[in-house]
Amino acid sequence: MTLTPQDILNQKFTLKSKGYDKDEVQHFLIQIAEIIEARALEREQLKKELEQQRERLNQLQKREDVLRDTLISAQKFSHEIRSNAEKEAELMIKEAEIKAEAIINTAVSRQRELKEEIRSLKFKRTEIENEVVSMLNSLREVIESYNKDDEDFEKVEYMSTRRA
Repeated sequence: MTLTPQDILNQKFTLKSKGYDKDEVQHFLIQIAEIIEARALEREQLKKELEQQRERLNQLQKREDVLRDTLISAQKFSHEIRSNAEKEAELMIKEAEIKAEAIINTAVSRQRELKEEIRSLKFKRTEIENEVVSMLNSLREVIESYNKDDEDFEKVEYMSTRRA
């Protein structure tokens, strides 16, 4: 059975001889009723606070769940970004290696072409030098022939001026 402060205040006792002082009993009952009422109010207030704290706890748990889910999503996203960046970097490296190899192959091929062209030019230079030497020799022979003709002509002229 639960007693309320009002039950205590409304309680009546039968009077007997040599009983307790009526005013003293009434005063004591009022004190008890006030204490019980204060405790009941405090209990109701604590129930309200407890309910508020439970609501707050539920809100915080929901917020924690959202934050946890967000963190997990962010970690997955971060992992995906890192993974994609690594794949992209590997692809860029492979492309760069392929381009570098193509450049090297082109350079080696060009080097061969240049060496062949240099060899060909050296051969042509040697041919031209030989032709120039041959022409110079031919010109020397022509000049020597002209000089001999001039000497012969001078001899003929000298002889003809002596006979005359």
